[in-house]
Amino acid sequence: MLRELNQLGNALEQDAKLTPIGFSECVCHWQINLPLETFQSLETPAKGDKGKPKFGKKILVPDLRRNGDETFLIDDGGEYVFGAGDRGAKRHQLYLQLLERCLQETNHEAVKAVYDFITNTTVEKITVKLVTAYLPAANIDWCRDRFVFLFKGRQITKIPIIQKWWSNYYASKQDTVDGICLLTGEKTPTMGRKMPMMVKGVPGSSTSGAAISSFDKAAYQSHGWDGNINAPIGFTTAIRFHKALDFLLNSDANRYKFGEQVFVYWGEEEGEGINPEIWESSAVESIFASPHSPKKFNLEDIKSSKFYLAVLKGNKGRISVSSWSEVTTQKIKDSIGQFVKCQQVNDLSPSPIWMLCNTAFLNPSKEHTDKIGMALIKAAFLGESLPDEYAYRIIDRICSEKSFTRPKFQGLAVYLATNRDNMNTDQKVLDNAYTLGRIAFLMHQSQVNAQGMSEDNTNVMRSLKALSSTPAQVFARLCHGCTHYHLESEKSKYIKKLLAEEFENFDISVLPEVLDLKSQALFFQGWWQKRAEFFKPQEKSES
Repeated sequence: MLRELNQLGNALEQDAKLTPIGFSECVCHWQINLPLETFQSLETPAKGDKGKPKFGKKILVPDLRRNGDETFLIDDGGEYVFGAGDRGAKRHQLYLQLLERCLQETNHEAVKAVYDFITNTTVEKITVKLVTAYLPAANIDWCRDRFVFLFKGRQITKIPIIQKWWSNYYASKQDTVDGICLLTGEKTPTMGRKMPMMVKGVPGSSTSGAAISSFDKAAYQSHGWDGNINAPIGFTTAIRFHKALDFLLNSDANRYKFGEQVFVYWGEEEGEGINPEIWESSAVESIFASPHSPKKFNLEDIKSSKFYLAVLKGNKGRISVSSWSEVTTQKIKDSIGQFVKCQQVNDLSPSPIWMLCNTAFLNPSKEHTDKIGMALIKAAFLGESLPDEYAYRIIDRICSEKSFTRPKFQGLAVYLATNRDNMNTDQKVLDNAYTLGRIAFLMHQSQVNAQGMSEDNTNVMRSLKALSSTPAQVFARLCHGCTHYHLESEKSKYIKKLLAEEFENFDISVLPEVLDLKSQALFFQGWWQKRAEFFKPQEKSES
């Protein structure tokens, strides 16, 4: 994966899509404009009409893996910039030392403006300024809030000479040893005990980020090897693939957070991704998206190019790559086409993946959904088979709740479509299970019509679990009750006619003692399909 990320990083560098060395997008809270000394709170606009703006905004600022009290240049937290908080005194001195060094080596007026402002103010004065700019600041501890400085309306750390100074300083702080890069084969300074950057935005990891590669345990100290010498990676290469992954994690077309994991995906040609709209509606015209034109992207000329999909989870300081896949863009297109088509029975709109996932759980917010979520995304994009656990969970919900919903039906449809090649059951048994489901619905509906019974309290519903899994035990009894008590009603003539038609395609002699899981799924497919046909007014009146 690191090799492919490095290749992507090369392409993004040529298009100036990667952030400068030593810079990352971090949440900042306050903006100070010099020499006016005006303060402004930073907010992220709300999503949707009912949301509220969120305090703090992502801005490209100097970043560095902090080592204890390590300080950033100019744009840093209140502890460093103004000496606020319990640790402020020590950290403020480190901040001033770095600022003085930058001023001496660049002699830039913007750096001098920051230095003069910082050295001529106090925490008390700053507090008053913050409260004036943003009243809630009176009730928050702002010592860890991050400040961004502008000079004459321009962010100081983005001024070329200052940006270059920080990038050089950043490189000088890295722990490197001479070696041969594992990814490029070049002789170059390679990383020592730790990587230059932490990856942010992976669920389960800390807000400061997690390592994508780490050899900091005693187990890696053997045969004279220590730290990242176990897998030497060049400094430039490490920066490149970290920033490429950071780009993916911040691109709506290249990442999707689902539960406690995040999916990142890209094509080898131009880093093309997936149209973000596909997560809410699978039936979209344009599947792929390019970083250059996010809405539409034509891949006709690169159908055979590779497309990568990785699943990332965070843990204690590290990133876990739960899954890694390489396919072609054509395979992605075909898989999503099948994923959508198998759900569109009776002109139904396809359900989004998150909704299909939720059908397997009574309370998705309190259950472990990652395994099913990953399986659904692989089914959609890679055409992989959905696990039996998914179908079992949906069927269990149908039987326990005694309710049928569109996403449950579509979830079983996707399960059957992706497992088509794995069906070892005799085709006659499968067909019979499907027809049995159609008959079961009609028997259920006949009691609803004849006795005004509630939907969840008919004989069929009370025996649904047994009827769908061990039909030989209960079918004869249910069929006898329906025939002798429910079909004699004047309201059931139409159902009696439909049942006669279904029994022409039903062979009771091949009805097994136990239906396997795929047969059970077909049983409920038959139920849903007959239900849809039954409640179509036009077809009913024509019949």
